[in-house]
Amino acid sequence: MPHIMKRISFLAILALAAVSLTSCLEGESHSTPVIQAGFVTRVDTAGVCDTITFADTLHIGDTLRVPLVLYGALNNLTSFQVSADTAAVNYALLNDSVYLRFLDGSSAPEKGYLRFVANCSLFETTLRYEPKKTGDYEVHMVLASDAGEKYSPLEAYFKMIVR
Repeated sequence: MPHIMKRISFLAILALAAVSLTSCLEGESHSTPVIQAGFVTRVDTAGVCDTITFADTLHIGDTLRVPLVLYGALNNLTSFQVSADTAAVNYALLNDSVYLRFLDGSSAPEKGYLRFVANCSLFETTLRYEPKKTGDYEVHMVLASDAGEKYSPLEAYFKMIVR
């Protein structure tokens, strides 16, 4: 009798493992995309370059460069959009020529819009930001992936103070 119980227990564990394994093999992994910012550099009107934080104050004529890593994690990136008040700031996305093969023809980096080709889960770009008038201005970013509605898109923003 104990021998039969061991077999039944073994078969039950084997059946449970088989059911669990098939659900793992469906490839249904999802994660929220990530925007990671590097060191923010500013070049002022006198040509002086320094690193700053998003909480620091800018002046009209300063140029801000923010290196960004866009990461889809377990999913592929689909689009990235930067938006701000164009009456108050100029902005664009600068891309190394090595990464241009990951963008499709509808991308408009000069307008802050990137659309990715299939199977792109990591992309590096740089946001260039130049204030035109004083005030507090938000820069909005939206990174989308094929993870599905529950996980994507990721929306983020930062506020720059211009005096």
